[in-house]
Amino acid sequence: MSNPVEIWKSEKHGFDVWPEVERHAAAGTPMKQIDQADLERMKWYGFFYRKRDLPGRYMNRIRLTAGELTAPQAKAIAHLACDLGHGVIDITTRANVQVQGLDVGHLPEAAKRLARVGLSSKQTGHDNIRNVFAHPFSGLMPDELIDTRGLCHEITSIFLDSREYSDLPRKMNICLNGTENHSAHFWTQDISFLAARRSGGEIAFHALIGGTQGQTPHLAWRLPVWVEPGQVVEVTRAILDLFRAEGSREKRNAARFRFLIEAIGVEGVMNRLESRLPFCLQPCLDAPAPARSYDDLIGWFPQKAPGLWTMGLSVPLGRMTWRQLEGLAVLSRKWADGQLRTTHEQGIAVINVPTRHRGGAATDAAALGLSVHADSLDRNSMACTGSQFCNIAVTETKGHMFQLLEKLRKKQVKLEGVRIHMSGCPSSCAQHFTADIGLKGVRVRRLLGTREGFDVFLGGGAGGQIEMGRAYRLGVDVDQLPALVEEVVGEYYVHHRPGQTFSAYWRERLGDASRTDDGAKAGEDDYRPPVWICEKCQHRHLGVDPPMFCPSCAGLRRFFARLEEHSSETVGVITPPAERPDGYVFAADESAVQSESGLAVTVAGHELALFRVAGQVRAVAALCPHEGAPLAQGTIENGVITCPWHGWTFDACSGCSLEPANHRLDRHEVLVEDGKVFVRVGRGSAPNHEQPSSERRSGSQQPAAAKAVCQPRPTQAAVATLSVADVIQETPDVRTFRLDNSGRKIPLERPGQFVSVCATIDGRDVWRSFTVCSSPARPEGLDLTIKLNPDGQVSRHLFETIRPGSRLKLRGPQGRFYFDPTRHDEPLALISAGSGITPMMSIARFLRDTGDGRSCVFVYGARTADDIILHRDCGQLVAQMPGFRYYVTLSQAGAGWTGACGRIDAERLGEWIDDLAARRCFLCGPDQFLDQIRAGLLAAGVAEERIHTEAFHSREPARV
Repeated sequence: MSNPVEIWKSEKHGFDVWPEVERHAAAGTPMKQIDQADLERMKWYGFFYRKRDLPGRYMNRIRLTAGELTAPQAKAIAHLACDLGHGVIDITTRANVQVQGLDVGHLPEAAKRLARVGLSSKQTGHDNIRNVFAHPFSGLMPDELIDTRGLCHEITSIFLDSREYSDLPRKMNICLNGTENHSAHFWTQDISFLAARRSGGEIAFHALIGGTQGQTPHLAWRLPVWVEPGQVVEVTRAILDLFRAEGSREKRNAARFRFLIEAIGVEGVMNRLESRLPFCLQPCLDAPAPARSYDDLIGWFPQKAPGLWTMGLSVPLGRMTWRQLEGLAVLSRKWADGQLRTTHEQGIAVINVPTRHRGGAATDAAALGLSVHADSLDRNSMACTGSQFCNIAVTETKGHMFQLLEKLRKKQVKLEGVRIHMSGCPSSCAQHFTADIGLKGVRVRRLLGTREGFDVFLGGGAGGQIEMGRAYRLGVDVDQLPALVEEVVGEYYVHHRPGQTFSAYWRERLGDASRTDDGAKAGEDDYRPPVWICEKCQHRHLGVDPPMFCPSCAGLRRFFARLEEHSSETVGVITPPAERPDGYVFAADESAVQSESGLAVTVAGHELALFRVAGQVRAVAALCPHEGAPLAQGTIENGVITCPWHGWTFDACSGCSLEPANHRLDRHEVLVEDGKVFVRVGRGSAPNHEQPSSERRSGSQQPAAAKAVCQPRPTQAAVATLSVADVIQETPDVRTFRLDNSGRKIPLERPGQFVSVCATIDGRDVWRSFTVCSSPARPEGLDLTIKLNPDGQVSRHLFETIRPGSRLKLRGPQGRFYFDPTRHDEPLALISAGSGITPMMSIARFLRDTGDGRSCVFVYGARTADDIILHRDCGQLVAQMPGFRYYVTLSQAGAGWTGACGRIDAERLGEWIDDLAARRCFLCGPDQFLDQIRAGLLAAGVAEERIHTEAFHSREPARV
């Protein structure tokens, strides 16, 4: 036997690996030390090794026959993902759910948790029969021909726990559909039973066999017989027996059931079935009606039981958080009877919702970030797991697809009846061959090396008969996809005949010449339209022409200016030529250096910022010595550079800091000749080796060890204009400005970071920085909790002018003071005073939203009881998180205050936190407060690298 898989399968059955799983779990065996065959055998129990999920974790695929899921089961899966995994749940195209990120030590516990609620992940991978699924609303639809859920369970009982049927030549996919409308999904399964009404009115099934996607896709063949409902299980058993007995085990790439059918023909299959079945099948000459559309599973659907509804929810690309699934479990019991359904469209539904509870159910779903309403992009897109976790994917998918959809939204591209499916490799887990626009992950060779890209197929959707997509363009890199999609969709909208589907149109356009992977290759410069920038809000538009109005700020078309090619996404980043004999190197065109802003350039490996002062160009180090903010994004006025993050100021000519003092920027000699700016690098002023810690906003110095705590380089901040959804009065002089970030224009990632807010005061833009108080795990909203400073320009402007419906221009996120759960794995101590509470609230809320159950002590100091910020919110965190403790002390407590009094000091911290030395500590407040607390923490044994500080600026506090 030449097939190595069949060799190790014959040596030890997949079922027999479980003792090894338990042994490895108890020992915590690293993945690289586990026998490769045993790693494969673990798939018999639904645990898939993920080498890319460092240091080597496992995915758990959970079987949900017919897509049925109860509230207790949903909650158990959610808690499994929260407690043992990454906190995310993926719904697959077979209506399974997958939990990523399990450590080997968690595998037995995961299996036990599933068993307690009647679930199993057994036989969900490798050479087994996968999840048997039905129409997700089976048993509920008024016009359904037959409820197929019972048949799904009967078929599952044939093979589950069976040693014989868990040793197939390759995997087997089985589905049933009890409606008269059969989507394209049912033509690509190994076995499909499709309900139909016979001429006499009886209900029977058409049988389709041998459908595959994958590297050699093929639509299913039709068996020319009727299969009665009572015959379905035995027909399935006979097909499985045939596949086990005669399916090829020589070559893995030719072992699927379809290859057996190609070898013996449909007639050969029929002959063998007749010999195996105890009954005769009635002939059927009619073929099932072709798919005319895709299943519509999002929205409200009336059930056949009067007064009950199915709430179909959109789950973009099938990825949910554990909080969302847990919330749906609660919702389903609160407003219905606790039953849910997963769908083969990577969605989920709550069923049996009474009419009177529809509003309440939809509102609670919206609070979870889920909705019965979905735009055409979310509704019509699908993506597989991708290289983020999958061992065989050559490209990322969910991340690329999320970005593609967002870019299409900005282009105002709608996908009316047009579906996009993205697979990370030829296996086609996202079924790209039967999508209107199918994307198959490949590596693309470009001038500067290879990068991720996709082969593009068109015409695989519903368009008369079901057909596989034709190759259209090969090797399209990810940055070219938005323009390509816009082009092919736009052409269809303009030129199609009335009633002609997208796929039918493109099949006609492409003909038969592009049935295989012989489409034209995309060039490096293809699909790269001009870039237009809105001079009001800096929004960038890619297209032949600018839009009629800016989708970001609504500015008219005349505000758009075309960027030259060298000014696209890397404005000012110059690839350095050879050094001149006099030591000067070209940096930029003089015209690119404006008098009111800076220009970031890279010259001979040095990152610089260019400014024009009194008609002359000055060059200084690009990054602020405080926290590494990009100075070119700051302001320049009267020769003074203001840092965009914290307002530090520098003299552009000398490089010396003005406030705070005793800091400096490296500066470099500049030469301007013939409209070109040249900079002499390597001979500027000596670098300042006595900069403060990168996590500090004060002028005090810390040892280099504290500065070098594994902080990444700052990235280019996003600039966006957001609408103010609400303004909340927290205390007499503190308000929360809640901004609508549902478009993810500000890409929140790390709790504790801040954004810069632009206020137009006396005709000029003034930027100030404020910490984001909300959790980045809920990026659709962005809270800025700000204290009024009567002498502060920006805070006063916000309090006086900003109301719900106002719009604010922001830049961010920024800053190196943040909590990173991947690097900070100790219990936490969050210590703050006054409005320094804001980054701590972001961290605490992030712990809650991600289900991070670590111990966290939150210590807060205020002046009076009226000055306590977000007191009620902190109390809710205590109730929501068992490991969360909250202490408040007042420096000027009134007569009615019964809590702690006095300022926060080391002694009080020691009373409240008995394991202080073991914690990672985050501090935020005034300089003097930080210095005192930091000294106390060091004396208590807290390691210096575990103390993170964020100080207010003395001139105008960042949050005041």
